[in-house]
Amino acid sequence: MRLVSGLPAAMVLLGMVLLPSCAILERPPDPAKVRELIAEARIEEIELVRRTIADPTREQRLIELLGERDRMVDAYAKRISEHRQKLAALNANYDARREDFAELLADFNRQRTSAQQETIELVGAMKAVTTPAEWEIIAEFQLQRLHPRQLSYGQAEGGG
Repeated sequence: MRLVSGLPAAMVLLGMVLLPSCAILERPPDPAKVRELIAEARIEEIELVRRTIADPTREQRLIELLGERDRMVDAYAKRISEHRQKLAALNANYDARREDFAELLADFNRQRTSAQQETIELVGAMKAVTTPAEWEIIAEFQLQRLHPRQLSYGQAEGGG
């Protein structure tokens, strides 16, 4: 009788354990669909800039900086993809040495640090051409619609 009364509790516990694992089985989003959503968000972002910034000179400069951001994201996503390919090739090489891995990772980390510094400088330039009120509107849109991980995922081959 105790086994029978414990069975429902065991089933609930089993369900609690297995349910989170179902999320792992979820397929990653379709890269083409992600790229489409990002393209739409970028168009909306430009329209937002045009509605938000009244000064045509500052408006145009911010649009140019947004284009630079997009080029930087694309370049970084390609570097990530290339790094993954190199890492996979090195991992597949039975004779690869620890030093080979260390060198590959050190090179990638130098590139990553450089990209982070460029991003910081670019955001500073964007803020310099906007007022605090304008930046608040634009930054909120970016946080809601243009997530950095999604941007690079949408650009990188193999799911970024």
